[in-house]
Amino acid sequence: MRAVVRAGLTATIVLGLAVPGLAPAQTPAPPASLDDIPSAKREDVTRLLRKVRQRHGEDAVVIQTNLLMHAMQQGSVLATGVRVDTVQEHRGQRYLGFVLESGFVFDDSTRDRVERAQIVWATVLEPTLARLKDGLQVKADGVVVLVQSHHRAYRSADELRRDIEHPGMLEEHRFYVLASDVDAVVRGELTARTLLARAQVTCDGQDLVVPPIGESLELTPGPQ
Repeated sequence: MRAVVRAGLTATIVLGLAVPGLAPAQTPAPPASLDDIPSAKREDVTRLLRKVRQRHGEDAVVIQTNLLMHAMQQGSVLATGVRVDTVQEHRGQRYLGFVLESGFVFDDSTRDRVERAQIVWATVLEPTLARLKDGLQVKADGVVVLVQSHHRAYRSADELRRDIEHPGMLEEHRFYVLASDVDAVVRGELTARTLLARAQVTCDGQDLVVPPIGESLELTPGPQ
């Protein structure tokens, strides 16, 4: 397992959890916090987060680090990375962008693209936004999180790891979330789960209607 930091105009924290040829029993456990990430250049991570805080505010740091940690904890099998992107306009609103390489490989024989969006929301975005106890405070009207994942058919996590070099098709979901809606969650008018109904979602550039998450949906990328 290794941690790599790339710095630039859009600095990225990238973490490799999956190693081709590694037996499932040897797969390292995902870290519970940034302090658990084994990196030879821990100071680079600290410096990167300091730059994000200065440029975009404390909430951008909270979102960046939590997107990374939740993806790693909820089923990533490929390298996982996150960066703060530029402010983007979408339908008359300005959104601070985040790009998450989730490391997820979904089983597309049992989880369609709508369900994949629901799982990403419930396991990664929902707990990340729940950390914003004082609402969303960024220099924009909201945030957009672009989540990259892969999908292919497989019957078990062991089968996927044995053929990890072939993760399948790349897929990109975008979740546009307004600060006013996050504030409504803080006031108790919405829950982080029902906030999904107000988010604008696209899949590979096309609008995607995402219904409420049903209780029967298994919130894992694929069969375990």
